[in-house]
Amino acid sequence: MGNPQSKFPKSTPLGCLLANLKTLQLEQELRRKRLIFLSTVAWPRYKLDNQSQWPPEGTLDRNVLTDLSNFCQRLGKWSEITYIQGFWALRSRPDLYSRCSLAQVMLAKDAGSQEPEKEESSFLSVQPEDLGFPSLPPYTPPPPPSVRTPPSSSLPTSNPLSPMPPLGPPTGCLESPVSAHTRSKCPADVPTPVPHPPTVLAPLREVAGAEGVVRVHVPFSLADLSKIEKSLGDFSANPTIYIKEFRYLCKAYDLTWHDLQVILTSTLNPEEQERILAAARQHANQLHLTDAAIPLGEQAVPLADPDWNYQANQPGRHRRDLMVQCLLAGMQAASNKTVNFNKLKEIIQNPEENPAAFLNRLTEVLTQYTRLDP
Repeated sequence: MGNPQSKFPKSTPLGCLLANLKTLQLEQELRRKRLIFLSTVAWPRYKLDNQSQWPPEGTLDRNVLTDLSNFCQRLGKWSEITYIQGFWALRSRPDLYSRCSLAQVMLAKDAGSQEPEKEESSFLSVQPEDLGFPSLPPYTPPPPPSVRTPPSSSLPTSNPLSPMPPLGPPTGCLESPVSAHTRSKCPADVPTPVPHPPTVLAPLREVAGAEGVVRVHVPFSLADLSKIEKSLGDFSANPTIYIKEFRYLCKAYDLTWHDLQVILTSTLNPEEQERILAAARQHANQLHLTDAAIPLGEQAVPLADPDWNYQANQPGRHRRDLMVQCLLAGMQAASNKTVNFNKLKEIIQNPEENPAAFLNRLTEVLTQYTRLDP
């Protein structure tokens, strides 16, 4: 059959990406056959915004990549966004695509594009650095130095012992971790303190803002998603390990609704997702019978982004915790374990085996193949 990469010359973005998967450290995250299928069959059929069209040979055009990312995000195609990030990664490496004879194409596109770049509200479709692939900010020339005029004899000489005049307000802007991600790099001028806290999309990390500590959302990188998928494992094969690792993940990270959605869609198949969500909403309905303040299933485990406020002392954090509680209960109810007591017969202690090691092997089999609690 031959290597599928040979069908696509390196002079095309798709062929260049296939040839540099190992260099970009994406060989474990991206499957070649699926990458070829998405680029040549699936993505060209999508009706993107701004009349954009994905070419079968791939592209490194910023606008097309952004429109495709927005389209996949709206439809919840999170697994395909991982492959779009592969083209973002190649675009951020001029040293790689220049070897594939793509440098002239990139220069021609950048020179021919006269439209200003669009401002996107989605963190998954803005810049390659927001997708886990950092790039340098655009160069801004420094202002010309001010020329000091020599003191004239007509001007009065200042007394060296006289006190210094009070300093005026600084002409520059004080940079903060939040304002550093804006286009102007400066926080908004606020003449008086605002009584309400600043609004931020979603939390994951606490940073010092202009008015105190705020939570700023930082999406998972490709390496993070790969580690999460490996640690959770297969839900149907071993639901106990999956539930245990998912509970630990929710405690270790300050997750948002979108983060939970990404984890579920990247580690579960559609049938498993449907069973877990249905059981989670049913659990919320049962809680509502005992406490009317708890929302019903569709509101407790929403299908669309509820736009919760995750800042401190906000109800969005409580709603997120309730959703995690319902998801864990749904996973417990939807775990269809295959009971096979014959597996216990295969566990035999070796003559020189440590009893603790034998007990560990026996516990793993009991957990995986039976409903007994070891």
